[in-house]
Amino acid sequence: MNQREAPSISEPLQWLQDYVSTYNELNAGNLHLLNNIYSKNALFIDPLSKVEGLDALTEYFEHLYVNLTSCHFDLTGFICNGSDAAIYWTMTVSHKKLKSGKPITLEGHSRLSQEEGKVTFQRDYFDAGAMIYEHVPVVGGLVRFVKAKASA
Repeated sequence: MNQREAPSISEPLQWLQDYVSTYNELNAGNLHLLNNIYSKNALFIDPLSKVEGLDALTEYFEHLYVNLTSCHFDLTGFICNGSDAAIYWTMTVSHKKLKSGKPITLEGHSRLSQEEGKVTFQRDYFDAGAMIYEHVPVVGGLVRFVKAKASA
């Protein structure tokens, strides 16, 4: 698969297509769209937190989106087996307080489970250091130094 060409998701996987397209529409003003893709008892885990329930997830996203100026996901691959899926993505995000608001690109993947077309479980995997810590003054230099030493 050409990495620039997004894989197409077939009709039986409409829940997955809805999930991906909703994420690319999200912003601070329309977080109610989370109701369309998550179940009320959804469990969401990423390297920064663990959130249980749609109300708590919406609140978590409210805090995330306060300083975001843009966020876009490019789907680079997926594996789906019934109600479970793994999606691979590249996220480009601009945050007012990170990297002087310039875009940050990050690769990651998500493990998803769904029931009746709504996500009940999501676990995101990405390098939180590359996303946040490397772009904070002083801390960023230290993180990059430690990474360089660890890979030497």
